[in-house]
Amino acid sequence: MVKIFVNLVIVLTIFSASAELSAQLTSVAEDSSVYKTEEIKVISNKLISNELHAYSKIQFINEAQIKNSNGDRLSDILSSSNGVFIKSYGGNSSLSTISISGSGSEHTLILLNGVKLNSSQNNLVDLSTITKDNIKSIEILHSGSGTVYGSEAMAGVVNIITKQNISDKIGLTLNAQSGSYGLMKYFAGITKNFSGIETGFNYSNESSENDFDYYYYNGVSNVLKFRQHSAYEFSNYNFNLNFMNIENSELRVYSNYSNNIRDIPGIEVGSDPSDAEQSDKNWNNILSFSTKLKSDLNLTTIFNFQNNLSNYSDNILTDSYYKNLVYTGSLQAYLLRENYKLTGGYEYSFNSLISNEVDTDANRDINSVYLLSEVEVNDMLRIYPSVRADNYSDPGSAVFTGQFGLNVKPFSGENIYFKANAGNNYSAPTFNELYWKDLGNRDLNPERSFNAGGGVIYKFDLYSENKIELTYNYINYDDKIVWTPQSNGNWVPENRTESISNIFLADMNLHKDIGNFFTADMNLNYSFTNAENINTLNPDFNNKQLIYVPLNIVNVSLELKYKNSGVNVFYNFTDKRYTDPYNDKYLPAFVTVDGNVFYMLDIYGVNSTIRIEVNNIFNENYQVVSGYPMPLRNLKFSVNLEY
Repeated sequence: MVKIFVNLVIVLTIFSASAELSAQLTSVAEDSSVYKTEEIKVISNKLISNELHAYSKIQFINEAQIKNSNGDRLSDILSSSNGVFIKSYGGNSSLSTISISGSGSEHTLILLNGVKLNSSQNNLVDLSTITKDNIKSIEILHSGSGTVYGSEAMAGVVNIITKQNISDKIGLTLNAQSGSYGLMKYFAGITKNFSGIETGFNYSNESSENDFDYYYYNGVSNVLKFRQHSAYEFSNYNFNLNFMNIENSELRVYSNYSNNIRDIPGIEVGSDPSDAEQSDKNWNNILSFSTKLKSDLNLTTIFNFQNNLSNYSDNILTDSYYKNLVYTGSLQAYLLRENYKLTGGYEYSFNSLISNEVDTDANRDINSVYLLSEVEVNDMLRIYPSVRADNYSDPGSAVFTGQFGLNVKPFSGENIYFKANAGNNYSAPTFNELYWKDLGNRDLNPERSFNAGGGVIYKFDLYSENKIELTYNYINYDDKIVWTPQSNGNWVPENRTESISNIFLADMNLHKDIGNFFTADMNLNYSFTNAENINTLNPDFNNKQLIYVPLNIVNVSLELKYKNSGVNVFYNFTDKRYTDPYNDKYLPAFVTVDGNVFYMLDIYGVNSTIRIEVNNIFNENYQVVSGYPMPLRNLKFSVNLEY
């Protein structure tokens, strides 16, 4: 508790210093008018709203924030987001999964341009395999969204929006990076608009020996060691083609192929690490066609094909392969009238898994229909009723979800909005849980949850442009699937437990322009997540915090920019994480501080950016997951050229 208090004091000190600096600069600036940004629109193929009018908390990460963040992975971008906990299994290339609102990683849906990325094999997405090079923006929905997206959206949704081409001129981008532990990265991209046909292609390659230094406690003292067998090489190809010259219509083609090879050193136990290797080849293709049938009626069709192949080998006993195939098609109509919006559609998805680790080739057909609506009752009240039905071929079951939300603006002269929502959500059993060799359980039911929440958002001008948002979410998980020991010594998945999560989020965002040259941005986020088991097989587990769910997280980010140069600082406090269901063992809380400095210049029409990035500035010795050490202080230098 003392450490939490100290960290909150640090946060408030930084905030106070920033406010004082802002006040002083304002007093000497002739023109200190607040810069007004356009209203943020959130478009996730199905929802069209904004952060003020929505029925639940929506967080929007724009392109500038993505560029300013340290690291090159999706996990690096999301690590500073409120209510988000990234489980990193040690180092830059290691497995990284997301937890929102104290959920399991399999209960957060990850989308790419509105298309689902979660694998039916295990419902997970490895965020470390997604590079930020081609990401334009990210939307985070902090509430269950099963009526909108179906399975896996029990705790929240992350929608990744890729970059689009907008210039008629040829655009060229070159980037080179070098850093600690033998890091080398190269990126090249080209874009061109041919009479309304936008084209773009980019390629990146990143590699590192990744033999980072860390401290290992041998029972007597901390010993400096170097991580072995953790080298990696990631290659990524992106292609997009957008036909914008079709009357009242738009055709988009997006294709991404990635080839990731990495060593897997395993858990640190003091002896030599394992010499295992994993390769992931992922090919994702999205074809979308949108047309305006009438001035108030839009029709969208989307086709998606994914071919994901993963191989794992420890060079001794295990040599596993997993081939996941996904075919998805959807038809959606969007009706916009003066006082209401309606979105209705049908989706079909075929998922298959071929693997030597399951006892049969797994296949799944999913048919879904949904109807979403927004009704503007008057200037003060909006309501959001929605329903959805999903039918699964395995296990043969139909799932119905519904949600109701509202948004109230009580004062006509102020940008203050109150939000509330309630609904049920679900997560389908994975192929691993159903068909794992000799251990799968084909009688599993979908996991279910009841979600309810509310909050308030307030935007105002006082010395700077400010936004404050407070959010509360309640989630009751039922029929949770857990691997349970049997009398024969085997562990089998069963629908056996229940848990309750109570989450409180507080956000404060400040933006200040001083004259024509100086800008300051500060984001302060605090999350409190109480997630406890109830009705478990072992009564000693009841009312205990779920493992690897920190009670408190504090994030602070600060950007100061003067003319063509700037500095970004990122502070994170993560509370202790229990590592056993009895809450007897835990990993201690930790604090990390990262930062970067950059300088931009224009040379003959070429926009150049030089940047130095430092991670773990104060050399914190910590682990996010037990047995997987994180790197000590490390550096990266990059040069980016854009024409």
